[in-house]
Amino acid sequence: MDTESDTGLDTGLDIERLALVVARRAAAEIEDTARETYRVTRKSTEQDLLTEADLRSESVIMDLLRTARPDDAVLAEESGYQAGRSGVTWIVDPLDGTANFVRASPHYAVSVAAVSGERWLASVIVRPSDGQWMATLDGSLDGSFTRSPGPAERHVRVAVALPYGAEELKEAHGILRLVGRRYQVVRTGSAACDLLRVAARTLDAHIAVALPWWDTAAGHGLVRAGGGTVTRGRSLRRTRIDIAGEPAVVRALLGLLTEHRHVVG
Repeated sequence: MDTESDTGLDTGLDIERLALVVARRAAAEIEDTARETYRVTRKSTEQDLLTEADLRSESVIMDLLRTARPDDAVLAEESGYQAGRSGVTWIVDPLDGTANFVRASPHYAVSVAAVSGERWLASVIVRPSDGQWMATLDGSLDGSFTRSPGPAERHVRVAVALPYGAEELKEAHGILRLVGRRYQVVRTGSAACDLLRVAARTLDAHIAVALPWWDTAAGHGLVRAGGGTVTRGRSLRRTRIDIAGEPAVVRALLGLLTEHRHVVG
């Protein structure tokens, strides 16, 4: 039987629809914050920013998940890991692309995923700036994007997401140069927004170098649900490199990076 909590949340929702409601509520909180004066602080680097929008979005998400799924674990960017006992873990990025949000660029998103072991149970990405979204519903993709059949090979476009750490960034720039010699490279500053476009087939692949799980979990779930593939490799320095996208493009990218020793296993 469906019930409504003090938060106005229907606690009888299945996990996929719950993820969508949670992400949309968080997106609305971000847009409310954008209309106010808010503080900006820096975390690890000059580009690694934290705003009240990040914190308020994550607070909304955590409150809703505690209400609807109190036994689940949660891994969230700002508050870290909170253990659970159900076997389900939520992976949350309350505002991916904070620097873009601060600059009033539209490329920022809320990313919410739920997994159990290696199985994706729900994946949602919502762009607060324009309301665009994509989610897994009833095991398949749904959303506001019209999926493209995919560009021709000569127009292949690959998004590359860069890390904050100095050594990892050096490796990422080498990958960026190599991939850029063969394909058109796209960089928006938001892995979630890029992976949303990969799932919609307006981009062909996404390379993530040393990104934390909350940056990519929902996007990788969407790509898989849409028939794409996700593969993981390691560099000589043991840096994690994830490639997601159209299977043929992922294979070609993995071959290219392996040939030039950017991926060794």
